[in-house]
Amino acid sequence: MAGGRFLVLGAGGLGCPALLGLVGAGARHIAVVDCDAVDATNLHRQVLYDLGDVGAPKVEAAARRLRALDPRLQVEPIPLRLDERTLSSLLAAQPAGTVVLECSDQPGLKFLVHDLCGEHHLDLVIGGVQRWGGQAMAVRHGAGACFRCVFEAAPPAELAPSCAAVGVLGAAAGALGFMMAHLAVALDARQDVAGTLVALDLRDLRPQQIRPARRAGCPGCDPHAPAPVRGPLGPACATAAGAACSR
Repeated sequence: MAGGRFLVLGAGGLGCPALLGLVGAGARHIAVVDCDAVDATNLHRQVLYDLGDVGAPKVEAAARRLRALDPRLQVEPIPLRLDERTLSSLLAAQPAGTVVLECSDQPGLKFLVHDLCGEHHLDLVIGGVQRWGGQAMAVRHGAGACFRCVFEAAPPAELAPSCAAVGVLGAAAGALGFMMAHLAVALDARQDVAGTLVALDLRDLRPQQIRPARRAGCPGCDPHAPAPVRGPLGPACATAAGAACSR
């Protein structure tokens, strides 16, 4: 059972099942961050919401549903637009032991969250989903490979199309979101999952779990390497931006 604190960044297609998974595991304190509103076109994968929530802030609708599932749960809705300044302040304010779940659809934000969690000594799980599958990785800086050991840097925009452009299978988002919750609970329980990468493709139903080696000279975990280069975060978080805010 999860008794710790969790900070979920993004209340979309990954964030919704991740939040449900945390509640199902017995989480007692969850903060959820998003600055977008519920959109009817995303309901097939954003399973916390229904048509009655359309137009409402995601964090408020999510908090309302989660409290209904477990009245003992402490839910903190944070309607915040994330950039380097606001994210750093948010992470600095988290109590020691908080586990962060990065559930957005912005590749640049994933790397920024990864780097800043290292600076603030916070464990995290980073997930991504597109079309029929995706991956989730548990990171504890200094223990096993980090996210940059595997992916190095965010891809250019033309190689990272949005959900609106290529689509996302709702079941794939659900499966990855629940896997993120599982990894976060395991990190909270100090289980040996740091550096674990789980990949899933629902076309062949063959999940993969790997423990990649740390990469020499990785700017994310090698103290002697140059600081990582951070790219732009992409479109601003807003209802009109659609998938640029959270899956």
